Amino acid sequence: MPSKGVSLGLGDRVTQIRGAAKKWLLRRAERLAYDVAGLTMAIRSLLHPRRPSPAEAPADYLHWYYGRAYWALPWGPLRGLVSLIIWPFALALAVSVFTRLNGTSIRERSGVSAARQAGQQVRLAVTNAIAPFWYYMFEFYLDDHRKNVGLYLTAHETIGPCYEVLQPPPGSDDMDDKVWFANHCRRLGIRAVGVLFHLRGGQLVPNVEGMTELPDQDLFIKPRNASGGHNSERWDFIGDGRYRNSLGETLEREALTRRLAAQSLKDDFIVQPRLTVRVLTCRNEEDGFEATNAAFRMAIGGNSVVDNFHQGGIATHVDLATGTIGAASDMGIKPDMGWREVHPVSGERFCGRQLPIWPEVLDAACRIHAAFPERVVVGWDVAMLPDGPCIVEGNGRPDLDIHQRVERRPLGNDRISHLLAWNLERALAGRG
Repeated sequence: MPSKGVSLGLGDRVTQIRGAAKKWLLRRAERLAYDVAGLTMAIRSLLHPRRPSPAEAPADYLHWYYGRAYWALPWGPLRGLVSLIIWPFALALAVSVFTRLNGTSIRERSGVSAARQAGQQVRLAVTNAIAPFWYYMFEFYLDDHRKNVGLYLTAHETIGPCYEVLQPPPGSDDMDDKVWFANHCRRLGIRAVGVLFHLRGGQLVPNVEGMTELPDQDLFIKPRNASGGHNSERWDFIGDGRYRNSLGETLEREALTRRLAAQSLKDDFIVQPRLTVRVLTCRNEEDGFEATNAAFRMAIGGNSVVDNFHQGGIATHVDLATGTIGAASDMGIKPDMGWREVHPVSGERFCGRQLPIWPEVLDAACRIHAAFPERVVVGWDVAMLPDGPCIVEGNGRPDLDIHQRVERRPLGNDRISHLLAWNLERALAGRG
């Protein structure tokens, strides 16, 4: 296939190496952050080693398994020692940062003083491995939320050891690769958002037969192997071979092509047509796949590029039975958003609305999960188009933060936790 690119001189090679090193460091930093955040849960498992019932107490079972797996990780005891050294300093810094950011606003909203908020953050970090980030996300300054703290599932225990066991065998699929995913869906006849180009090593490589240049349509640029909306760009087609991004910058087609090619020296990116609702599906006891939770995401203000919750967007709970959406909020770590029933930018009221083609959206999510039978749990991003649902991508390690935040309750005793615990128990039994 034809490609357009830039020559790779010494400077380009250095850029590639720096990009790869940055990705490596970010992965290690995330792993360390999870080690530190989950340390007290791991220590508690040593003090209380009794195995809870996955059927009767799924949240306790998942907490227990995290603690057991923590010490069994490669260099687990050494990682625990390093985390123990870092933990008090990291906690003090995080409490200071998040209390300074949110303390006054939460005091005015709930009557809980900033000093009391700080004390609660420390106590929950010690007793339940709740980092200050989650304290504000899940509104643990509210008594009704705090009394159910043991039923909340956090990313360090799901994205970490739990999902590691539930991942498919190596080579079964390559869902994290968005180019592979789009092509796989196309081969199976599954309606999914296609990839127009693959940006790699300074080259713009077409993924559609006969396409030799950026098309006359809105474009969405995102990393090939990433989630969370990080490093994504939107370029709207404005006519005459020109595109404009969310910052108001305008580029001719050739200039945008050169920029994207140079950008791909740091990381692989893909180009998709710009078109979402997140639907969580999980394998059930009958070896079928069912939808357990859903959230509708919206872009706002400075986050007009993506609707991703982790990049400053807002989200609302979707009632699975009816497709009706409620009040929306951001991640809860900024004091000025709160809960909204009207879009903060457009002024349009969304609370109480019913999403279109909702039964078809749920059906599409469950059907595409069946096309990835080795996967236990997947978070599907689905676009609701006038002529039906269209799969954007699948996330094989979906965190539950967005669902627990927008539903304003823990999921530790919900269907998703029962299914995760059941699948985890079966996977461990299969290992002998």
